[in-house]
Amino acid sequence: MNDKQRARLTMMQATLAVLDQHADLYTTNKALGKARTDLAALVQHLDPTAETQQAATNPQTAGAVKRATKEHLAQRAAEVAAALLAYADEHNDIRLQTDADYSERQLQRATDNDLARIAKNLLDQAKEHLTALQEQGVTQQELTELADALAAYQAEQTAPRLATASGKAHTKALATDLRQATALLRNRIDKFLIRYQRPEPQFHTAYQSARQVINTAARSAGKPTKPVVS
Repeated sequence: MNDKQRARLTMMQATLAVLDQHADLYTTNKALGKARTDLAALVQHLDPTAETQQAATNPQTAGAVKRATKEHLAQRAAEVAAALLAYADEHNDIRLQTDADYSERQLQRATDNDLARIAKNLLDQAKEHLTALQEQGVTQQELTELADALAAYQAEQTAPRLATASGKAHTKALATDLRQATALLRNRIDKFLIRYQRPEPQFHTAYQSARQVINTAARSAGKPTKPVVS
């Protein structure tokens, strides 16, 4: 929730408080009573939405993986790469030599996406040549460990993207609720309150005061912000 949206929510909460304080004045006005109930529901929904949105404002960068997870994958991949490189040298397999020529340090310094791609290729090559690699002591368990390390690594790569998507969904829901609440105030409650301008001036004045949106974060030094009705 940005500063402008937070200011609008604060205005809605203040307006609702005024309506609640003077509820006895419009007990027979069913339209205003229902509008007040609808506004209360939207304001209540906006509060948790705003908190969730605030938490989602700066989600973990997509592709950012914990260091320990990356190091673990680099270790498992380097062990398999060493066996594949030895096999490739023995059979003069230039292509496999190129695919397997990685040290643990090189893998740790690779970008997140490159490490996932390299590890996946090493795993596929090891599965293909497992029978031959077993002569070097490579076991199915090693490949399982590499596969598990890769899966854990990819899960951490995906999680930030899910957080970003969730943040966008909350932003959309927040904007929708704010639009509905604003329309409710402008098109219904503001108009209903005209009937109370003369018979209940204190109520009407308090309502008009509460309806002012003041974005304190937008104030310039030495220049007071002019309230606006939203």
